[in-house]
Amino acid sequence: MITAEVIYEKTKELDAHTLQEVANFVDFLANKQHSQKVKKEMRQYFPQGKIESYDQKPAYSNKILSIEDMDAAIDYEAGLRK
Repeated sequence: MITAEVIYEKTKELDAHTLQEVANFVDFLANKQHSQKVKKEMRQYFPQGKIESYDQKPAYSNKILSIEDMDAAIDYEAGLRK
C-alpha cells in the first residue's frame, strides 16, 4: 500500500526538475478531483442536457422574434431542464 510517507521518501532521490514535474502532476490530480466534485454538484441543479443533431432545423428560423417571444422561448427551455 502506498502512503504519503513512501512517496516522500522516494521524492528525496529526485532532482529539482523531476521533482517540479511530480509537483505539477500532483496539482493536476488534485484539481481534477476537485473539478469532478464541482461538476457532480452542478449536475444536481443543472442536469445534463441533450445535444441536438447538427442537421436539425433550428426551432426558430426565418422569423423575427419579439422580446416577449424570446422570453417565452427561454422559459420553455428552462422548463425542460427542471
